Formats: sequence, C-alpha cells, structure tokens
Amino acid sequence: ESFYELSATIPFDKLTVERIIAHSGVSKATFYRHFRDKYDVLNYNSLAIAERLIGWRRCKDWQEFLLLMFREIAREIDYYRRAFKTSGQNAHSRFLYEYSFSIVKECYLTTCNRQTLTAQETFMISHYCHGCVDTLEEWLSDPSQIPAESMAELFYQAMPECLRNTWIAF
Repeated sequence: ESFYELSATIPFDKLTVERIIAHSGVSKATFYRHFRDKYDVLNYNSLAIAERLIGWRRCKDWQEFLLLMFREIAREIDYYRRAFKTSGQNAHSRFLYEYSFSIVKECYLTTCNRQTLTAQETFMISHYCHGCVDTLEEWLSDPSQIPAESMAELFYQAMPECLRNTWIAF
C-alpha cells in the first residue's frame, strides 16, 4: 500500500526502498524478508491485481478474463503508466511477459493434459504474450483511442485459435 501511494507522486526511478520503509513504518528487516527490492514490490502489486482477476472472480474463459483485465488496467491507468517506465532486467514489461506466459502455458498444458510444450508451442505462446505486453504499453499512452472493452476483444481475436478454449479456473 505504501509503495502504491508513494508511486502516485514520486517517479519510480526516484522511489527508494528507504522511502517505502519510512512511509510504511515497517523495519528494513521486515521489508527485505518479503521483497528483494522496489521492483519486487512493483511486480507484487501487479501480481496481486492479476490474481484477484483470475482467482476471486473465477472467469469463465479468456474473453471474460481479458475484459476484466482491461477494465482494471483502465481504472488504474496512472499506476500502469508509471510501472511501464521501469527498465532494465527488472522492467515491469518483462515481469508481465513472464507472468502472462506462465498463465497461458499452464492453461494450455492442463487442457492438453501434457507436461511440456513443443518448441513450436513455446514460440506461439511467447509470440502472443510479447505482442500483448507491447500492445498494452502502446495502448497505455492513449487509451482514449480504443476503449478497454475493444482492446480486450482485440487481444482475444489475436489469440491463436488453439489457445482460446484453454482457460482453466484457478
């Protein structure tokens, strides 16, 4: 919560662990027991949002998940704009790619009743997830051009056909 509040007024590159600790009132030891760095807190916040959409609402399919995801992102647009300004090895875009890849992979493998992806399947899922993250970042620069509901539909339509019916309830 402190990270979220601070990131609303302080650019991410100026936000420090010391500031987060001071604002939250937790000790340095407590912070580092839960997080490695400020990037870890940023990713944790995004993970919590995604888990809320995936777990608590029990989406019935990818289309519903994408719709809820875009509505949530639109509601928290300033947060996501700031998050995408991170760069380097711990960039938020990298986290979103890895997280989305893991979710799509898990759904696909579970639906196919398999343990591993082929090289072609890995490429297909990777390509889709990279495209989604890049397109999301572009959309965040001017979401007024395309409403959240339309973006969700575009993401669904761009999804390879073999992935569309692989949603599993988490």
